[in-house]
Amino acid sequence: MTENKRRTEKNLSKMKVAAVSLGCAKNLVDTEEVLALLLESGAEIVADPSAADLIFINTCGFIEEAQQEAVNTLLEMAALKKKNKQFLVAAGCLVEVFGNSLADSIPQVDGVIGTHGYRHLGRFLKMVVSGYKPYYRAKPALSFRGLNSRVITSSKHSVNVRISEGCDNCCSYCLIPSIRGPYQSRKSEDVVAEVRELLENGTKEIVLIAQDTTAYGLNNKEGTLADLLEEILKIEGDFWLRIMYTYPSRIEERLLDLISAEKRVCNYLDIPIQHADDHILNKMGRHYTKNDLNCLIDRVRSKVPGIALRTTCMIGFPGETIKEFSNLVDFIKNKPFENLGSFTYSQQAKTAAYSLPGKVAKRVARKRRNIIMSIQHELSFRHKLNLVGKIMVVLVDRADPRRENYYHGRTEQQAPDVDGIVLLRSDKILKPGDWVEAKISAVSAYNLLALQCRHLERLPS
Repeated sequence: MTENKRRTEKNLSKMKVAAVSLGCAKNLVDTEEVLALLLESGAEIVADPSAADLIFINTCGFIEEAQQEAVNTLLEMAALKKKNKQFLVAAGCLVEVFGNSLADSIPQVDGVIGTHGYRHLGRFLKMVVSGYKPYYRAKPALSFRGLNSRVITSSKHSVNVRISEGCDNCCSYCLIPSIRGPYQSRKSEDVVAEVRELLENGTKEIVLIAQDTTAYGLNNKEGTLADLLEEILKIEGDFWLRIMYTYPSRIEERLLDLISAEKRVCNYLDIPIQHADDHILNKMGRHYTKNDLNCLIDRVRSKVPGIALRTTCMIGFPGETIKEFSNLVDFIKNKPFENLGSFTYSQQAKTAAYSLPGKVAKRVARKRRNIIMSIQHELSFRHKLNLVGKIMVVLVDRADPRRENYYHGRTEQQAPDVDGIVLLRSDKILKPGDWVEAKISAVSAYNLLALQCRHLERLPS
Protein backbone atom coordinates (compact mmCIF):
# COMPACT_ATOMS: atom_id res chain seq x y z
CA MET A 1 0.00 0.00 0.00
CA THR A 2 1.37 3.45 -0.94
CA GLU A 3 1.91 6.24 1.55
CA ASN A 4 -1.04 8.14 0.01
CA LYS A 5 -3.29 5.08 0.35
CA ARG A 6 -2.36 4.73 4.03
CA ARG A 7 -3.48 8.33 4.54
CA THR A 8 -6.95 8.07 3.01
CA GLU A 9 -8.49 8.24 6.48
CA LYS A 10 -7.12 11.73 6.97
CA ASN A 11 -9.96 14.25 6.98
CA LEU A 12 -9.40 16.86 4.25
CA SER A 13 -10.87 19.55 6.51
CA LYS A 14 -8.09 19.01 9.06
CA MET A 15 -5.23 19.35 6.61
CA LYS A 16 -2.51 21.98 6.65
CA VAL A 17 -2.14 23.51 3.20
CA ALA A 18 0.62 25.69 1.78
CA ALA A 19 0.28 27.48 -1.56
CA VAL A 20 3.04 28.76 -3.82
CA SER A 21 1.88 31.30 -6.42
CA LEU A 22 4.07 31.90 -9.47
CA GLY A 23 3.79 34.45 -12.26
CA CYS A 24 1.51 37.45 -12.55
CA ALA A 25 -0.88 39.28 -10.26
CA LYS A 26 -3.83 37.52 -11.91
CA ASN A 27 -2.35 34.20 -10.80
CA LEU A 28 -1.97 35.51 -7.27
CA VAL A 29 -5.68 36.37 -7.17
CA ASP A 30 -6.46 32.80 -8.29
CA THR A 31 -4.28 31.45 -5.48
CA GLU A 32 -5.95 33.69 -2.90
CA GLU A 33 -9.39 32.49 -4.03
CA VAL A 34 -8.26 28.86 -3.78
CA LEU A 35 -6.99 29.49 -0.24
CA ALA A 36 -10.36 30.97 0.71
CA LEU A 37 -12.11 27.83 -0.55
CA LEU A 38 -9.76 25.65 1.48
CA LEU A 39 -10.17 27.79 4.57
CA GLU A 40 -13.95 27.58 4.29
CA SER A 41 -13.67 23.79 4.11
CA GLY A 42 -11.79 23.75 7.40
CA ALA A 43 -8.22 23.49 6.16
CA GLU A 44 -5.45 25.34 7.97
CA ILE A 45 -3.33 27.63 5.79
CA VAL A 46 0.40 27.60 6.55
CA ALA A 47 3.17 29.66 4.97
CA ASP A 48 5.94 27.06 5.17
CA PRO A 49 5.56 24.20 2.65
CA SER A 50 7.63 21.91 4.86
CA ALA A 51 4.95 22.24 7.57
CA ALA A 52 2.07 21.41 5.21
CA ASP A 53 0.20 18.19 4.54
CA LEU A 54 -0.59 19.40 1.02
CA ILE A 55 1.39 21.76 -1.20
CA PHE A 56 -0.51 23.60 -3.93
CA ILE A 57 1.66 25.08 -6.71
CA ASN A 58 -0.14 27.60 -8.93
CA THR A 59 2.09 27.71 -12.00
CA CYS A 60 2.71 30.24 -14.77
CA GLY A 61 3.00 29.19 -18.42
CA PHE A 62 3.31 32.51 -20.25
CA ILE A 63 6.93 32.35 -21.45
CA GLU A 64 9.76 29.83 -21.38
CA GLU A 65 11.44 31.35 -18.32
CA ALA A 66 8.19 31.22 -16.36
CA GLN A 67 7.59 27.62 -17.42
CA GLN A 68 11.09 26.65 -16.30
CA GLU A 69 10.60 28.40 -12.97
CA ALA A 70 7.38 26.44 -12.47
CA VAL A 71 9.06 23.11 -13.27
CA ASN A 72 11.98 23.94 -10.95
CA THR A 73 9.55 24.80 -8.15
CA LEU A 74 7.68 21.53 -8.65
CA LEU A 75 10.96 19.60 -8.55
CA GLU A 76 11.98 21.43 -5.38
CA MET A 77 8.68 20.60 -3.72
CA ALA A 78 8.90 17.02 -5.00
CA ALA A 79 12.21 16.67 -3.14
CA LEU A 80 10.58 18.12 -0.03
CA LYS A 81 7.69 15.68 -0.39
CA LYS A 82 10.10 12.70 -0.45
CA LYS A 83 11.35 13.82 2.93
CA ASN A 84 8.06 14.80 4.58
CA LYS A 85 5.50 12.51 2.86
CA GLN A 86 3.18 15.27 1.66
CA PHE A 87 0.68 15.62 -1.15
CA LEU A 88 1.80 17.75 -4.09
CA VAL A 89 -0.61 19.40 -6.55
CA ALA A 90 0.36 21.14 -9.81
CA ALA A 91 -2.20 23.74 -10.85
CA GLY A 92 -2.75 26.70 -13.11
CA CYS A 93 -1.48 27.88 -16.46
CA LEU A 94 1.30 25.35 -17.00
CA VAL A 95 -1.32 22.60 -16.70
CA GLU A 96 -3.30 24.25 -19.49
CA VAL A 97 -0.15 24.22 -21.66
CA PHE A 98 1.27 20.76 -20.93
CA GLY A 99 -1.66 18.83 -19.48
CA ASN A 100 -1.05 15.63 -17.56
CA SER A 101 2.51 15.34 -18.84
CA LEU A 102 3.50 17.25 -15.71
CA ALA A 103 2.48 14.30 -13.57
CA ASP A 104 4.12 11.88 -16.01
CA SER A 105 7.44 13.72 -15.92
CA ILE A 106 7.36 14.44 -12.18
CA PRO A 107 5.98 11.27 -10.53
CA GLN A 108 5.81 12.92 -7.11
CA VAL A 109 2.95 15.14 -8.35
CA ASP A 110 -0.27 13.70 -6.86
CA GLY A 111 -2.76 15.63 -8.96
CA VAL A 112 -2.99 18.14 -11.81
CA ILE A 113 -5.71 20.79 -12.18
CA GLY A 114 -6.09 23.61 -14.71
CA THR A 115 -7.12 27.21 -14.12
CA HIS A 116 -10.77 26.61 -15.02
CA GLY A 117 -11.18 23.64 -12.70
CA TYR A 118 -10.92 25.43 -9.37
CA ARG A 119 -14.67 25.50 -8.81
CA HIS A 120 -14.40 21.71 -8.51
CA LEU A 121 -11.38 21.90 -6.22
CA GLY A 122 -13.02 20.16 -3.24
CA ARG A 123 -13.84 17.03 -5.21
CA PHE A 124 -10.43 17.10 -6.88
CA LEU A 125 -8.53 17.28 -3.57
CA LYS A 126 -10.59 14.46 -2.05
CA MET A 127 -9.40 12.29 -4.92
CA VAL A 128 -5.82 13.42 -4.30
CA VAL A 129 -5.84 12.48 -0.61
CA SER A 130 -7.62 9.22 -1.41
CA GLY A 131 -4.57 8.04 -3.33
CA TYR A 132 -5.70 8.72 -6.89
CA LYS A 133 -3.74 10.94 -9.28
CA PRO A 134 -6.54 13.04 -10.77
CA TYR A 135 -6.07 15.16 -13.87
CA TYR A 136 -8.74 17.82 -14.22
CA ARG A 137 -9.20 20.49 -16.87
CA ALA A 138 -12.42 22.32 -17.66
CA LYS A 139 -13.54 24.61 -20.45
CA PRO A 140 -13.59 28.35 -19.73
CA ALA A 141 -16.88 29.59 -18.29
CA LEU A 142 -19.25 31.47 -20.59
CA SER A 143 -19.18 34.46 -18.22
CA PHE A 144 -16.84 35.75 -15.53
CA ARG A 145 -16.79 33.25 -12.67
CA GLY A 146 -14.60 34.10 -9.72
CA LEU A 147 -14.60 32.04 -6.53
CA ASN A 148 -16.21 34.88 -4.55
CA SER A 149 -13.89 35.26 -1.57
CA ARG A 150 -10.12 35.58 -1.13
CA VAL A 151 -7.42 35.22 1.48
CA ILE A 152 -5.19 38.25 0.93
CA THR A 153 -1.63 37.01 1.03
CA SER A 154 0.09 40.18 -0.17
CA SER A 155 0.19 43.51 1.63
CA LYS A 156 -3.31 44.23 2.86
CA HIS A 157 -2.94 47.97 2.31
CA SER A 158 -2.32 47.48 -1.44
CA VAL A 159 -4.51 44.89 -3.16
CA ASN A 160 -5.04 43.76 -6.75
CA VAL A 161 -8.66 43.63 -7.90
CA ARG A 162 -9.38 41.61 -11.04
CA ILE A 163 -11.99 43.12 -13.35
CA SER A 164 -12.06 40.46 -16.08
CA GLU A 165 -10.81 37.06 -17.16
CA GLY A 166 -9.40 35.89 -20.46
CA CYS A 167 -8.32 37.81 -23.55
CA ASP A 168 -9.55 38.41 -27.11
CA ASN A 169 -6.50 40.24 -28.47
CA CYS A 170 -4.93 37.04 -29.85
CA CYS A 171 -1.40 38.41 -30.20
CA SER A 172 0.60 35.97 -32.30
CA TYR A 173 3.16 35.23 -29.56
CA CYS A 174 0.78 34.78 -26.65
CA LEU A 175 -0.71 31.66 -25.06
CA ILE A 176 -3.11 33.54 -22.78
CA PRO A 177 -6.27 33.24 -24.96
CA SER A 178 -5.77 29.46 -25.18
CA ILE A 179 -5.02 29.25 -21.45
CA ARG A 180 -7.54 31.68 -20.01
CA GLY A 181 -10.22 31.65 -22.70
CA PRO A 182 -12.17 34.54 -24.25
CA TYR A 183 -12.48 37.92 -22.54
CA GLN A 184 -15.16 37.99 -19.83
CA SER A 185 -15.84 41.20 -17.93
CA ARG A 186 -16.73 40.96 -14.29
CA LYS A 187 -20.00 42.51 -13.18
CA SER A 188 -19.51 46.13 -12.21
CA GLU A 189 -21.41 45.75 -8.95
CA ASP A 190 -19.19 42.83 -7.94
CA VAL A 191 -16.03 44.83 -8.56
CA VAL A 192 -17.41 47.78 -6.59
CA ALA A 193 -18.52 45.51 -3.75
CA GLU A 194 -15.05 43.97 -3.46
CA VAL A 195 -13.38 47.37 -3.53
CA ARG A 196 -15.74 48.68 -0.85
CA GLU A 197 -15.06 45.69 1.40
CA LEU A 198 -11.32 46.08 0.97
CA LEU A 199 -11.44 49.78 1.79
CA GLU A 200 -13.57 49.14 4.86
CA ASN A 201 -10.89 46.69 6.01
CA GLY A 202 -8.09 49.23 5.68
CA THR A 203 -6.83 48.90 2.10
CA LYS A 204 -5.33 52.16 0.82
CA GLU A 205 -4.44 51.24 -2.77
CA ILE A 206 -6.65 49.39 -5.25
CA VAL A 207 -4.79 48.08 -8.31
CA LEU A 208 -7.14 47.18 -11.16
CA ILE A 209 -5.81 44.24 -13.17
CA ALA A 210 -6.85 42.16 -16.19
CA GLN A 211 -5.20 40.82 -19.30
CA ASP A 212 -6.47 44.06 -20.85
CA THR A 213 -8.24 46.51 -18.53
CA THR A 214 -9.28 48.78 -21.42
CA ALA A 215 -11.31 45.95 -22.99
CA TYR A 216 -13.57 45.99 -19.92
CA GLY A 217 -17.23 45.90 -20.87
CA LEU A 218 -16.71 45.32 -24.60
CA ASN A 219 -18.11 41.78 -24.40
CA ASN A 220 -21.21 42.67 -22.40
CA LYS A 221 -23.20 45.66 -21.12
CA GLU A 222 -21.06 46.48 -18.11
CA GLY A 223 -19.92 49.80 -19.55
CA THR A 224 -16.36 50.91 -20.22
CA LEU A 225 -13.38 51.05 -17.90
CA ALA A 226 -14.13 54.74 -17.35
CA ASP A 227 -17.69 53.83 -16.30
CA LEU A 228 -16.31 51.33 -13.82
CA LEU A 229 -13.92 53.91 -12.38
CA GLU A 230 -16.76 56.36 -11.89
CA GLU A 231 -18.73 53.74 -9.95
CA ILE A 232 -15.72 52.95 -7.74
CA LEU A 233 -15.08 56.65 -7.12
CA LYS A 234 -18.58 57.00 -5.64
CA ILE A 235 -17.15 55.22 -2.59
CA GLU A 236 -16.11 57.77 0.00
CA GLY A 237 -12.70 57.80 1.61
CA ASP A 238 -9.03 58.24 0.83
CA PHE A 239 -7.47 55.66 -1.43
CA TRP A 240 -5.39 55.32 -4.56
CA LEU A 241 -6.90 53.70 -7.64
CA ARG A 242 -4.21 52.40 -9.99
CA ILE A 243 -4.78 51.11 -13.54
CA MET A 244 -2.56 48.42 -15.05
CA TYR A 245 -2.42 46.57 -18.40
CA THR A 246 -4.08 49.05 -20.77
CA TYR A 247 -4.06 48.36 -24.51
CA PRO A 248 -2.64 51.26 -26.57
CA SER A 249 -5.48 51.55 -29.09
CA ARG A 250 -8.25 51.49 -26.46
CA ILE A 251 -7.27 54.38 -24.19
CA GLU A 252 -10.30 56.66 -24.40
CA GLU A 253 -10.57 60.36 -23.58
CA ARG A 254 -12.89 59.83 -20.62
CA LEU A 255 -10.31 57.62 -18.97
CA LEU A 256 -7.66 60.32 -19.33
CA ASP A 257 -10.11 62.95 -18.07
CA LEU A 258 -10.70 60.89 -14.92
CA ILE A 259 -6.99 60.42 -14.29
CA SER A 260 -6.47 64.15 -14.72
CA ALA A 261 -9.40 65.31 -12.59
CA GLU A 262 -9.56 62.74 -9.78
CA LYS A 263 -6.88 62.93 -7.08
CA ARG A 264 -7.63 59.34 -6.05
CA VAL A 265 -6.82 57.95 -9.51
CA CYS A 266 -3.05 57.64 -9.69
CA ASN A 267 -1.24 59.86 -12.18
CA TYR A 268 0.08 56.66 -13.68
CA LEU A 269 -0.75 54.42 -16.61
CA ASP A 270 0.66 51.07 -17.65
CA ILE A 271 0.69 50.81 -21.47
CA PRO A 272 2.49 47.66 -22.72
CA ILE A 273 3.53 48.59 -26.28
CA GLN A 274 5.63 45.42 -26.89
CA HIS A 275 7.39 47.06 -29.87
CA ALA A 276 7.44 50.21 -31.99
CA ASP A 277 8.30 48.97 -35.49
CA ASP A 278 5.31 48.67 -37.82
CA HIS A 279 6.51 45.45 -39.45
CA ILE A 280 7.04 43.72 -36.08
CA LEU A 281 3.81 45.10 -34.60
CA ASN A 282 1.87 43.72 -37.56
CA LYS A 283 3.47 40.28 -37.20
CA MET A 284 2.74 40.37 -33.48
CA GLY A 285 -0.93 41.01 -34.20
CA ARG A 286 -0.89 44.31 -32.32
CA HIS A 287 -3.54 46.69 -33.64
CA TYR A 288 -1.61 49.95 -33.87
CA THR A 289 1.40 51.52 -35.59
CA LYS A 290 4.43 53.49 -34.46
CA ASN A 291 2.66 56.69 -35.49
CA ASP A 292 -0.35 55.65 -33.40
CA LEU A 293 1.96 55.24 -30.41
CA ASN A 294 3.56 58.63 -31.00
CA CYS A 295 0.15 60.29 -31.10
CA LEU A 296 -1.03 58.34 -28.05
CA ILE A 297 1.93 59.35 -25.87
CA ASP A 298 1.54 63.00 -26.89
CA ARG A 299 -2.19 62.88 -26.21
CA VAL A 300 -1.78 61.25 -22.79
CA ARG A 301 0.91 63.67 -21.64
CA SER A 302 -1.08 66.64 -22.92
CA LYS A 303 -4.29 65.55 -21.17
CA VAL A 304 -2.58 64.49 -17.93
CA PRO A 305 0.44 66.69 -17.19
CA GLY A 306 2.97 65.00 -14.94
CA ILE A 307 1.66 61.50 -15.56
CA ALA A 308 4.10 58.60 -15.13
CA LEU A 309 3.94 56.03 -17.91
CA ARG A 310 5.09 52.44 -17.74
CA THR A 311 5.54 50.07 -20.66
CA THR A 312 6.83 46.63 -21.58
CA CYS A 313 8.85 45.67 -24.67
CA MET A 314 9.43 42.28 -26.26
CA ILE A 315 12.89 41.87 -27.76
CA GLY A 316 13.94 39.36 -30.42
CA PHE A 317 10.57 38.63 -32.04
CA PRO A 318 10.94 36.68 -35.33
CA GLY A 319 11.91 39.05 -38.13
CA GLU A 320 13.45 41.65 -35.81
CA THR A 321 16.56 42.75 -37.68
CA ILE A 322 18.88 45.59 -36.71
CA LYS A 323 16.55 47.95 -38.59
CA GLU A 324 13.44 46.95 -36.63
CA PHE A 325 15.33 46.98 -33.35
CA SER A 326 16.71 50.45 -34.14
CA ASN A 327 13.17 51.71 -34.68
CA LEU A 328 12.28 50.50 -31.19
CA VAL A 329 15.37 52.16 -29.71
CA ASP A 330 14.59 55.44 -31.47
CA PHE A 331 11.02 55.39 -30.20
CA ILE A 332 12.07 54.80 -26.59
CA LYS A 333 14.60 57.63 -26.80
CA ASN A 334 12.13 60.05 -28.41
CA LYS A 335 9.11 59.13 -26.28
CA PRO A 336 10.72 58.15 -22.96
CA PHE A 337 8.75 56.24 -20.35
CA GLU A 338 9.26 56.78 -16.64
CA ASN A 339 9.20 53.02 -16.11
CA LEU A 340 10.02 50.29 -18.64
CA GLY A 341 10.45 46.54 -18.46
CA SER A 342 11.53 44.21 -21.23
CA PHE A 343 11.81 40.51 -21.93
CA THR A 344 13.05 38.37 -24.80
CA TYR A 345 10.68 36.55 -27.13
CA SER A 346 9.82 33.02 -26.02
CA GLN A 347 8.84 30.57 -28.76
CA GLN A 348 5.64 28.69 -27.85
CA ALA A 349 4.43 25.74 -29.91
CA LYS A 350 0.72 26.58 -29.75
CA THR A 351 1.02 30.19 -30.95
CA ALA A 352 0.77 31.69 -34.42
CA ALA A 353 4.31 33.09 -34.14
CA TYR A 354 5.83 29.65 -33.62
CA SER A 355 6.38 28.97 -37.33
CA LEU A 356 7.36 32.51 -38.36
CA PRO A 357 10.68 32.82 -40.22
CA GLY A 358 13.53 35.06 -39.14
CA LYS A 359 14.23 33.59 -35.72
CA VAL A 360 16.56 35.75 -33.60
CA ALA A 361 19.31 33.91 -31.72
CA LYS A 362 18.83 34.01 -27.96
CA ARG A 363 22.24 35.55 -27.36
CA VAL A 364 21.38 38.32 -29.85
CA ALA A 365 18.01 38.92 -28.19
CA ARG A 366 19.64 39.07 -24.77
CA LYS A 367 22.24 41.54 -26.04
CA ARG A 368 19.50 43.76 -27.51
CA ARG A 369 17.55 43.58 -24.27
CA ASN A 370 20.63 44.74 -22.38
CA ILE A 371 20.91 47.69 -24.77
CA ILE A 372 17.28 48.64 -24.17
CA MET A 373 17.63 48.44 -20.40
CA SER A 374 20.86 50.44 -20.48
CA ILE A 375 19.06 53.19 -22.40
CA GLN A 376 16.14 53.05 -19.99
CA HIS A 377 18.52 53.27 -17.02
CA GLU A 378 19.77 56.61 -18.30
CA LEU A 379 16.29 57.90 -19.20
CA SER A 380 14.87 56.87 -15.85
CA PHE A 381 17.74 58.53 -13.98
CA ARG A 382 17.16 61.80 -15.85
CA HIS A 383 13.51 61.71 -14.90
CA LYS A 384 14.28 60.95 -11.25
CA LEU A 385 16.74 63.87 -11.06
CA ASN A 386 13.85 66.23 -11.74
CA LEU A 387 12.18 64.99 -8.54
CA VAL A 388 15.01 66.03 -6.18
CA GLY A 389 13.73 68.68 -3.77
CA LYS A 390 10.07 67.98 -4.54
CA ILE A 391 7.57 67.08 -1.83
CA MET A 392 5.56 64.00 -2.77
CA VAL A 393 2.84 61.91 -1.16
CA VAL A 394 4.15 58.43 -0.34
CA LEU A 395 2.27 55.29 0.68
CA VAL A 396 4.28 53.32 3.26
CA ASP A 397 4.75 49.64 2.40
CA ARG A 398 7.02 48.21 5.10
CA ALA A 399 9.87 48.84 7.50
CA ASP A 400 13.34 48.48 6.01
CA PRO A 401 14.66 45.11 7.22
CA ARG A 402 18.25 46.30 7.58
CA ARG A 403 18.11 49.91 8.77
CA GLU A 404 16.41 51.28 11.85
CA ASN A 405 14.09 54.26 11.30
CA TYR A 406 13.93 53.60 7.55
CA TYR A 407 10.89 52.47 5.58
CA HIS A 408 9.96 51.46 2.03
CA GLY A 409 7.16 53.30 0.31
CA ARG A 410 5.94 54.39 -3.11
CA THR A 411 4.66 57.50 -4.80
CA GLU A 412 1.68 57.31 -7.14
CA GLN A 413 4.26 57.07 -9.96
CA GLN A 414 5.48 53.69 -8.69
CA ALA A 415 3.35 50.55 -8.98
CA PRO A 416 3.92 47.77 -6.44
CA ASP A 417 6.46 45.07 -7.32
CA VAL A 418 7.32 46.32 -10.81
CA ASP A 419 8.67 49.85 -10.27
CA GLY A 420 11.13 51.33 -7.78
CA ILE A 421 10.57 52.45 -4.19
CA VAL A 422 11.03 55.45 -1.94
CA LEU A 423 13.42 54.83 0.94
CA LEU A 424 12.03 56.94 3.78
CA ARG A 425 13.67 58.02 7.00
CA SER A 426 11.35 58.72 9.92
CA ASP A 427 12.01 59.04 13.65
CA LYS A 428 8.32 58.32 14.20
CA ILE A 429 7.12 54.75 13.75
CA LEU A 430 5.33 54.24 10.44
CA LYS A 431 2.95 51.41 9.56
CA PRO A 432 2.10 49.82 6.20
CA GLY A 433 -0.71 51.88 4.70
CA ASP A 434 0.32 55.18 6.29
CA TRP A 435 0.40 58.26 4.09
CA VAL A 436 3.35 60.61 4.44
CA GLU A 437 4.54 63.75 2.72
CA ALA A 438 8.20 63.28 1.86
CA LYS A 439 10.86 65.60 0.46
CA ILE A 440 13.00 63.79 -2.11
CA SER A 441 16.66 64.15 -1.12
CA ALA A 442 18.46 61.94 -3.65
CA VAL A 443 17.71 59.47 -6.44
CA SER A 444 19.04 56.50 -8.35
CA ALA A 445 17.77 55.30 -11.71
CA TYR A 446 14.81 53.52 -10.12
CA ASN A 447 14.58 54.50 -6.43
CA LEU A 448 14.12 57.67 -4.42
CA LEU A 449 15.52 58.69 -1.02
CA ALA A 450 13.58 60.92 1.37
CA LEU A 451 15.28 61.97 4.61
CA GLN A 452 12.40 64.17 5.72
CA CYS A 453 8.73 63.21 5.93
CA ARG A 454 5.62 63.99 7.92
CA HIS A 455 2.63 61.81 8.62
CA LEU A 456 -0.66 62.62 6.85
CA GLU A 457 -4.08 61.86 8.26
CA ARG A 458 -5.58 61.97 4.80
CA LEU A 459 -4.68 62.58 1.18
CA PRO A 460 -4.14 66.26 0.25
CA SER A 461 -6.92 67.85 -1.78
